[in-house]
Amino acid sequence: MRLNENTTIRDLYQDQDLRAMRGNYISSVNDQWIQSAMSCSLRQVHEQHPTWGLDDMLYGLRRLERASRAGHPLVFSLYSEEEIAASPDKAQAQMLYLPPLEEQTGRYALLLAGGGFGAVCTLPESLPMATRLNELGYSCFCLNYRTASEESFVHGLLPKPLEDIAAALRLIRENAGRFGLDRDRYLLGGFSAGGFLAALWGTAHLGARAYGLPQPELLLLDYPLASTRNLPSGPLVDYIKTGMYGEGYTEAAEDRYAVDRHIDSAYPPVYLAAARDDDTVPPEDQDDLRAALKKAGIAHRFEIAEHGGHGFGLGSDTELAGWVDRALAWMEERYGT
Repeated sequence: MRLNENTTIRDLYQDQDLRAMRGNYISSVNDQWIQSAMSCSLRQVHEQHPTWGLDDMLYGLRRLERASRAGHPLVFSLYSEEEIAASPDKAQAQMLYLPPLEEQTGRYALLLAGGGFGAVCTLPESLPMATRLNELGYSCFCLNYRTASEESFVHGLLPKPLEDIAAALRLIRENAGRFGLDRDRYLLGGFSAGGFLAALWGTAHLGARAYGLPQPELLLLDYPLASTRNLPSGPLVDYIKTGMYGEGYTEAAEDRYAVDRHIDSAYPPVYLAAARDDDTVPPEDQDDLRAALKKAGIAHRFEIAEHGGHGFGLGSDTELAGWVDRALAWMEERYGT
């Protein structure tokens, strides 16, 4: 198939090179948006979501198509059939693998797209970043973590997505030889809600250390939520919080998942990209994160543009174009290769 701006979501689903991936490259398997958008072209998707870069989406899809044609196994379930039978929501937890191009670093990246915990928007966010990282020699894994369900609004979604990160890393580490990578050297990237999870992964009580796993060498945070304390009050925000924490949630639950309150001296280095005209994540989140990182003595760099909005991902058509390259250069300058 010749991918272009007129390619529809239905075309992607029916394409013989992409069909076997069951939409893992578009969004969460539970996302009803996919069905409603089947007749939409990529140009129309961009028009509906202006910060989703059209060229970046095509860039990622073309990489995925090439990888599929090369015969690589690309989709992996995180849990066994027995685990899924016991907890059916675990069927949603899958990851998409994209191997590095040409020179390999041995490092890998696990990427967590956003979607407000109701979807995982891989197409505009994780997939373009994975493509760029592939070009820089990184193996990449785009994670479909579990998102909110009816049960979440009773008992809460969290910490299930963090359990999925742990399961993904264990699977990657167990197959490090197969993937040709150094099992201990990874980056964790996250966007919006996925950025919230990535930031939590650095904490002692909820992240890598709690699961007996190594810390990432770098957190790549793209317009991340840092807590729910700074969100404006109202019915929509209350609905989101209920889905995250469960009915009757308390301030203690919010504090438990407030990243800035749990940053310590063993937290990973952070490179953060965001825009001042972001209308989704409050700017106070960045202020709180910066203050906590500075207090704990954690190396960090925040790249904040005037314009870019929320959801720009790789951001090739924004003021932040090239931010991922600059993040890796910053990491290697500080810590070597």
